[in-house]
Amino acid sequence: MVNGDYTGAVGKYRQAIDLEPGSVPLRFALGAAYSFLDKRPEAIAQFRWVLGQASSTSREYREARAWLARVGALVELAGPDDGSQAETASFDNGIPKGRIFGKTEWPGVEPRSHFISGNLSLIGDEPVTHDEKRTRPFRLGDLYEFRDLPPGRYRLVAVVDETTLWDEKVTVEPGKQTDFVLSHASSPVPVEKFAPPPAKPEPEPQQ
Repeated sequence: MVNGDYTGAVGKYRQAIDLEPGSVPLRFALGAAYSFLDKRPEAIAQFRWVLGQASSTSREYREARAWLARVGALVELAGPDDGSQAETASFDNGIPKGRIFGKTEWPGVEPRSHFISGNLSLIGDEPVTHDEKRTRPFRLGDLYEFRDLPPGRYRLVAVVDETTLWDEKVTVEPGKQTDFVLSHASSPVPVEKFAPPPAKPEPEPQQ
């Protein structure tokens, strides 16, 4: 960032946020890098996250709020019953939405020959997405998709027969498609839990 490599800074900050998703300084820095690249929707998403998480006395809060006000993207709503004010993120004002596209994979399981179904849920995992929750049926081994998603962090949870196969974190970028494969490598469930039944032995020819 100091050297003016804002594109490189975005990549580094995003890697750091994957390790520390609740870090206000990192989120603020990512928003700043986006703002220098003139990526306004991305910067708005990050600075609104800062307003929802940072202390109102912090430098990050003050500067994020000032930037949002300057570009006309500051949203203020009534806060708790004590009369205080709190900012909450809204994805109106033309901010493009994103989508998640992927596939579920399990060793030896093909949906045409070994039918295993369950529910796949996408759950908002930060203040800017907390109102989002979508659930749909899925078949193990098939493709899946969630469209028209406000940018931000989510949990992707797949459950089959009351067993949670996956509970993964995924980030949706404004106006972009996020490709996300759910494979056995990232599942805590043993492969034998949903392995296909053994093939029946061929009958021996009669003498």
